[in-house]
Amino acid sequence: MPSGLGALRAAVPDLRGFRWEPQRTAAQGDLVFTHSIVQGWAPGPVAIADIFRLEDGRIVEHWDVVQDLVPPEETVSGNPMV
Repeated sequence: MPSGLGALRAAVPDLRGFRWEPQRTAAQGDLVFTHSIVQGWAPGPVAIADIFRLEDGRIVEHWDVVQDLVPPEETVSGNPMV
């Protein structure tokens, strides 16, 4: 997805059944981390780790990792991904 608020605003109306389920959030200094389960972003549920850098209360940088959600019984460890 391209950078910028305009790209996000353009993508949101096309999302069907979108649901964001944050599982954990942490912050340190100017960085905020979320680990979430998201539905409606891809064909199936995905696990997303987002990292935001804030400046003056606004998001100025964002990084993410998106991976198809695998049920715990299908992971090598037997543990959930999120």
